[in-house]
Amino acid sequence: MSVAKRVKILAPALALATILFWACDTSDPYIPAGQHPASAMTQTQSASAGSKATTVEPTTKTLVLKGAKGKTICMARTNAIGSALAKENSRIAKISSGASASAAKSLASFSDVLPDGAVPSFDFDGTNDPHKKIYDAFLTELKEAKNSAALSKSLAASEAQSAVKNYAPGDTETFWALNPKTLSTFNEKTFILLSSGDNYNVWVDTSDKYYKQDTSAFTTAALDLGTNFINGYGLVSHLYGQPANNIYNASDGQVYGPMATASKTGLKINIMLYDMLEVGKVYGFVYHGDVYHFESGSDYKHGSNEGRFVYIDSQTTIKQPLEAKSTAQHEFSHTISKNQKTLKSGKDWTYWYGELLAMMCEDMMQNYLGISDSEVDGNMSCTPKARLPQANALAWGNGISGEDSLAYASVFQFGAWLSRTFGGAKFIKELSQNAYVDMESVLNAVNAMGQKQYTQESLLQEFANALTVSESGKGLNKDAATYPGNADYTCAYTGADGQTHTYEYPITAKPTVAYLGPFLFKSGSIHANLGPYASMIFSMGTADSDTVSIDFTCVGGVCFGDTVTIWTKD
Repeated sequence: MSVAKRVKILAPALALATILFWACDTSDPYIPAGQHPASAMTQTQSASAGSKATTVEPTTKTLVLKGAKGKTICMARTNAIGSALAKENSRIAKISSGASASAAKSLASFSDVLPDGAVPSFDFDGTNDPHKKIYDAFLTELKEAKNSAALSKSLAASEAQSAVKNYAPGDTETFWALNPKTLSTFNEKTFILLSSGDNYNVWVDTSDKYYKQDTSAFTTAALDLGTNFINGYGLVSHLYGQPANNIYNASDGQVYGPMATASKTGLKINIMLYDMLEVGKVYGFVYHGDVYHFESGSDYKHGSNEGRFVYIDSQTTIKQPLEAKSTAQHEFSHTISKNQKTLKSGKDWTYWYGELLAMMCEDMMQNYLGISDSEVDGNMSCTPKARLPQANALAWGNGISGEDSLAYASVFQFGAWLSRTFGGAKFIKELSQNAYVDMESVLNAVNAMGQKQYTQESLLQEFANALTVSESGKGLNKDAATYPGNADYTCAYTGADGQTHTYEYPITAKPTVAYLGPFLFKSGSIHANLGPYASMIFSMGTADSDTVSIDFTCVGGVCFGDTVTIWTKD
């Protein structure tokens, strides 16, 4: 299910209260699966300083680094699992000799532990992402459908009669529309067809105030959105795959009928415009229930328009056309993923994974959409890179798989690094079309690129290392490959000038001037709850001798489940 794209949200100041010293409690001897006993931390580990990462072993009490003089000691404390890691189940570090390290202290404010004390300003309303509610409201019912096992059932003769209607601009039709106030109920609305092409329709609610205020201007904006979307859709589907070609029975997941004849709009993609922002926080969405047929009398019959649909806010269409265009591609990529991952492969993904695919879609489509990395309307709202400051500030606590709007930031940061590190469009195609979901899909896609074989832990360690790099052309800041001349990863499209162009899926570097870098904590004795797949990054000090000793302690004194990595940087 799709998720709202532009709800600006950040953890409140109270979240900082989670960063405290923890009094060790050794009364509980239970060691959860996947964690290590603190009592085993008795060994001394040796390593050479250099570009290669050093993983601190679970038995290590003291790490001795040789050849470290003049180098900066960096550390990442990583949670390599898909659920939060409590702060008492992590290790803290203190340089005991050989380096000018920051004094250990609890975090009273960002300025106590950040190198420059600079803190970005964000809005926060404390609410979960609105589209998560849409996802939750229908996930249980849709999961009951038997997916790939029964999709080959033949269409019964009684179902074969075509339901397709021939619409022309100016025609009206009744469709279901999600109530943006409740985000869990649907209302019937009458829509008028503004534009119709071979592969798409653009509709607007006949009572929509932005349409009624200036019908001519709104129609022009809607036509522009439709043309831009359908050409861009070809670029997206070239990598992501195709949306469903069938309508399925919600009761058993078997084929109800071919979408070409069972849907009243056939295989056309319908862009549905109505006001969502006046009483809600939604720029656009898709509803996966649209590929299902609910029998008459079903409690869940309401909502499904039985076809290919993407829903976009009318105010955004007229006032922020770039945002509407980006939203449309982001949201419809979810529909493609529903077909690729669930209907074809029988997999239901975790919330963060769907957003990873959709945010990478926005990223690779920026150039086509005409969205630059410079400011747009004063707030850079149209580029997904605008979310990076949030990720830099608080991704360590929220994690990759959080379920609020901050998750967009950390998910995009992860996806941006993956695509730039492992092959651009080639990687995106592998990720979106392999037969896996969640971190299993990420690992299979990464390892299919042939650089080396990663584990979940080693991949997250490398990601954490990339976050310590701020130089242009390195780490997250580097441009992704574009593969010019490679027919597998380029695609022809019609531009706004009406001419045919070749899209090479350029993925640009993060503009270093516009963003704060990841927050590097000064003291390895700072600790906090770690979000799923998250890392806290530390710049612990500069070595003033050849040998540096670092001591480790389990915070809670019983067990730990983190991965601790040390780098030395020139």
